[in-house]
Amino acid sequence: MENREIPLSAPPSSTPVPGVIRCLTEGCNLTANKPYLILCPLILDLFLLFGPKLRIDNFMMPVFDSLFTQLRNSAPGTGMRQIEMMQEILEQALSTVNLFGFLQTYPIGVSVLFGSAGSSTPLGTSAEIQVTSVLLIIGLTALFMFFGVLSGTFYYSLSAAAVKGSESFSWKRFGTQFLNVILLYIALIVLIAVLAVPFSCLMTVVYLAIPFLYQIMLVLLIMLGCWIMIPLFYIPHGIFVKDLDLPGAAVESFKMASWSSPITIRFILLSLVLSFGLDMIWTIPSQSSWLILISIFGHSFVTTALLVSSFVLFRELDKWQKENRSYLEWRKANLPELS
Repeated sequence: MENREIPLSAPPSSTPVPGVIRCLTEGCNLTANKPYLILCPLILDLFLLFGPKLRIDNFMMPVFDSLFTQLRNSAPGTGMRQIEMMQEILEQALSTVNLFGFLQTYPIGVSVLFGSAGSSTPLGTSAEIQVTSVLLIIGLTALFMFFGVLSGTFYYSLSAAAVKGSESFSWKRFGTQFLNVILLYIALIVLIAVLAVPFSCLMTVVYLAIPFLYQIMLVLLIMLGCWIMIPLFYIPHGIFVKDLDLPGAAVESFKMASWSSPITIRFILLSLVLSFGLDMIWTIPSQSSWLILISIFGHSFVTTALLVSSFVLFRELDKWQKENRSYLEWRKANLPELS
C-alpha cells in the first residue's frame, strides 16, 4: 500500500515569546527605580557582617575530636591521611559557622554574602558568643530559620507587588502567602525525605558493589534533580504574583513549564552565571576593608534584580499564554506529528 503523509492543519497566528534578556533588563530597571526593594538583603548582610556571631565550635569540636580519635584507632594506616584531612576540613568549617546565618533560607529567602564568615569587620573584630547546649543550638536554628522564611516571604511579596505595578503591598495578602510558603516547605521536606531514603540506599549499594559506577550514578542523580526542578520553578511565582494557593501554584507551574522549559532553562542558567560570577567579584575585598560595603550593595542589587526579573518573566509568560491559547492548543494537538 502507498503511504501518504497526512497534512498538518495550518497553525494559528501567535506573538513572539518573551525574551529572557528583555525580562532581565526590565527587572534591573524596576529595581533601580524602586531601591527600597534591596533593603532586605542589604540590612541582613550588614547585620551578619557587623553584628555578633553565634559560634558552636568550642562546644562541637571536642565531640568530633573524640570521634576522629576512635576512627584513627580503628582505621588502617593507609586511611590515616584521609581522616586527618576530613578533621581539618571540619574544624575549618565549624570555625566559620554563625547560627545567625540560618536567617538565609532556601528556596524562598533573602540571599546574603556572609551566611558564614569570620569576625573581622571594617570597625574591628565583632563579638563572638559561644553556644554550649545542644537544645539551645537546635532551638536557635529553628527560630532563625522561621524568621528567615518570614523575611523571605516579605522580600518576595514586596518584589512581586512591585512587578504588578498597580497593586500595593498588602499585609492580608502577605499572611496568606506566608501560610502557603510554610506549606511549600513542609511539602518539600516530605518529598526530599521520600526520595532520599531509596536513593541513598541505592547509592550505598552501588558504591560498595561497583565503585566506578558511583560517579556515573551521581551525575545521573544531579541531572534528575535539575529535571525535577524545572516544573517546580514557578511555584513561588504562582503564590506571589497570581496569589494562588499551593496546589493551584503547583498546577500552574507544571502547566507553564510544560511549554516554556527552553526559556526557563535559559533564564536559570543565565541567572546562575550572573549570580555566582559576580559573587566571586563581591568577595574579593577583605572583610576588614570598607570596600566590602560596595560588595554588599552590589550583591543586594543583583540578587533583587534577578528575583524581580523572574517575576517579570512569569508575568510575561502568563500573558503570552493567555494571548496565544489557540496556538498552544494547536501545538499540543499536533505535537506527535511535529516530532
